[in-house]
Amino acid sequence: MRNVVLLLLGLAIGAIATANILTALRQRDVYPRGLMNVMQHHLAGLREDLRRNRCGSGTVEHLGLLRAISPQIGAAVYAGDTPDAPFREYEKRLQDALAATPSSCTELAPVVEKISDACEACHRQYR
Repeated sequence: MRNVVLLLLGLAIGAIATANILTALRQRDVYPRGLMNVMQHHLAGLREDLRRNRCGSGTVEHLGLLRAISPQIGAAVYAGDTPDAPFREYEKRLQDALAATPSSCTELAPVVEKISDACEACHRQYR
C-alpha cells in the first residue's frame, strides 16, 4: 500500500512539474506570436479596404501601424540575438513593400500584394 501511495504521489508531482515546464516554454513564444497576429490583423484590414474599395483613413492607419510594428520583428523572433542573413533579407523586403504610400485603391493593390508576398516568403522559410 505504501508503494502505491508513493507511486501516485510521484506521478502527481511529475504531472504538475511537466505542466509548469510546458507553460514556461509556451511563454517564450508569446511576444512573436502576438506581434504576428497584430500584423496579420492589419494586413487583413488592408485587404478588406481593397475588397470594399474604401481606401481612406483606415487604410492609412493600417499601413502606419504595420510600418511602426515591422521593425520589431527581428527583436521578437531573435530575442536579442543577431538575425541571420536570410531573415534580414525578408525584413528588408517587407520594409520596401511598406515604404510605398498609395493614394488610391488601384495603387494599394500591388502594395498589399508585395506585403503579402514578403510575409509568405519569410513564413515558408521559418515556420
